[in-house]
Amino acid sequence: MDRSRRWVSRGPVAVVAGVALGLGLLTSCADDNPSPPPRTAATAATASSAPHGCLPADDPAASVRGGYGVGQTEVTFVDHSRPTDAVPERGLAGRPDRTIPVVVSYPIAPAAGAARDAPAVAGAAPAPGRFPLVVLSHGVTANGTGVATFVAAPFVRQGYVVVSPTFPLSSGPGGTIFDLPNQPADVSFVITSMGTWSTAAGSPLAGHLQADCLAIAGHSLGAATTLAAAYLSCCRDQRVRAVVSLAGVLAPFKGTFADNPPVPLLIVHGDQDETVPLARSADIFTTLRGPRYFVTLRGAGHTTMFLNQAGQTLNQSVTAFLDAYLKGDFTALRALPDDIRRSTIATYQAAD
Repeated sequence: MDRSRRWVSRGPVAVVAGVALGLGLLTSCADDNPSPPPRTAATAATASSAPHGCLPADDPAASVRGGYGVGQTEVTFVDHSRPTDAVPERGLAGRPDRTIPVVVSYPIAPAAGAARDAPAVAGAAPAPGRFPLVVLSHGVTANGTGVATFVAAPFVRQGYVVVSPTFPLSSGPGGTIFDLPNQPADVSFVITSMGTWSTAAGSPLAGHLQADCLAIAGHSLGAATTLAAAYLSCCRDQRVRAVVSLAGVLAPFKGTFADNPPVPLLIVHGDQDETVPLARSADIFTTLRGPRYFVTLRGAGHTTMFLNQAGQTLNQSVTAFLDAYLKGDFTALRALPDDIRRSTIATYQAAD
């Protein structure tokens, strides 16, 4: 199997049917509080009124921009307060808990002579300093291991701890979108658990995670999960400082996106996406309020958005956004519109 697609286990036609139809059904079952109508959005970058970053200014990691290697470890978090439904057609029995394995990828000092894209090193010692936390959620039929392998590494190399959970029912072959209403709470549970685990005696990240310096991100169904965890009235996690939606969609399965908290948002979508149409991200951009940035990748599809020039632009955009809103360095984000225009691979919009 092509490594670039290993973490997506169904073809476009099947995923279109599952994601587009299923999210439509979830939306149609929402409460009677509709999302607000689209608003006209400006196209000029507006990053001048930015807050300071959330890393201590004197922390060794605060001033470092890239060059890290990638360390990796795995841990399983179990939420005993919520059950997991049975899925008889997959042979999955119900459980009294939500069991969520996560892959934790973190910055390490690069080995001498190591290639820039060297693979992750299991159990390596973290680099000096405290690093912001990014929770990166997978799409339907994918899993945290694949996301950690094929998506997370560029952000880790720029100085972020990236946690990739595997959700109980949307992951793997036969994964279902209908567990989406439970996944925003999974994200919040992972955030809480990371704060506890990283400070426990013997944790490999003890003293190296700034857990309250937090962004959440996701691809496809993972983006729908992420948007709900940040903005949907039923599920808003007030700890989130920045949000990244990759080929996402608003799914108001309970509550409303009206009067959403103005948490900064980056949207990235390919204009050749046959799984989740580009119009879904346009809806996100015009519906939500707060600082938001919209990068459209020309010629990129649902998974090819992570490859080649499109992938480089995606990584550059995400890193610039995270550096701005978590580290307080807006240099790259302010330069992004001109960088994108020169590249001709994408278009850019921004609004407050």
